[in-house]
Amino acid sequence: MIKLMKILFVRDQNSCNTPYLLYCLYWLKKLFLINFTEVSVKDYLEIDQNSYDVVIYATFPDEEAPQFNKIRSVIPQTDEKFLGFKKTRILFDSLSHGSKDGFPRLNDYSIPRLKTAPDKEYLQKFNVILPLTYPIGMYIKSPAYNYLLGLPFSPKTINKTVDISYRVNPGLGDSEGSYRQQIRMKILDKLEPYAKAYSLDTNYQEKDPNYNHYLAKVLISVCPPGHGPGTFRHLETLNAQSLMFSHDSINDIKLLPNAELIEGEDYIAFNLDNITDKLDQLLANPKSIESIAKRGYEKFKRGYSSYRTAMRLYQILRELV
Repeated sequence: MIKLMKILFVRDQNSCNTPYLLYCLYWLKKLFLINFTEVSVKDYLEIDQNSYDVVIYATFPDEEAPQFNKIRSVIPQTDEKFLGFKKTRILFDSLSHGSKDGFPRLNDYSIPRLKTAPDKEYLQKFNVILPLTYPIGMYIKSPAYNYLLGLPFSPKTINKTVDISYRVNPGLGDSEGSYRQQIRMKILDKLEPYAKAYSLDTNYQEKDPNYNHYLAKVLISVCPPGHGPGTFRHLETLNAQSLMFSHDSINDIKLLPNAELIEGEDYIAFNLDNITDKLDQLLANPKSIESIAKRGYEKFKRGYSSYRTAMRLYQILRELV
């Protein structure tokens, strides 16, 4: 009888990016390849970790955020326990910003890491064994397709009623003058003149239950930076087969674990200096918009797949254990 690999996943429930790894672990458990236990950071202190083959450690990734204060008092103890584990240790840096270290207090570049949407510099600096991404679901369905038995079988006929969508959070809840606030307002200023000749939607709606279906009606989805270069909107745009018109800070980000997005083929990048020129070129060529959006969707299907990522993760774990 094959012995199943035992994994202990220590994670902070307040970190919004950790569920993508959970999707992968669920796949491996469904395939009878692993057993895993998920515990909170505080409960980790009560767990006997010595019976596990692997410990994956994911504290709240921003040590300056208020959420980190909820676990700050136990962090010295949990760090010490993790670092003292004698078998396979893996850090999961789920910080949204692809270039920032979610574990600066450890000052360690050698421990194997998983990282959400890392940039090229981060990949060179740290021992990243596998890039992950933002969690938009384990079983993904595109609002642009009809499904039968869980599989897409025909594209929907959808009228693209919104030429340009910039329905994004303007930075509500951010500290005054944050980078996210500033860059998003500057992009908005560049877009507002297009309302005279095109259907431009800048009406942000928090927690819109029909958001994905809305994106399927969008011709060009403008994707600004969030707390990092990549955001959930980037992935949701690709999945809806809308053209991803992204700030060029995304160019250095490994957004999809299993595929490389190519600027000019799968999406179009802009900056504040060329945004109007790029947008004018796109709007003058509707066929180009359609073809780029379709290629972006096809790349997304392969690249996001948590099943593919899970199988890659399992092979890596087998080599490490």
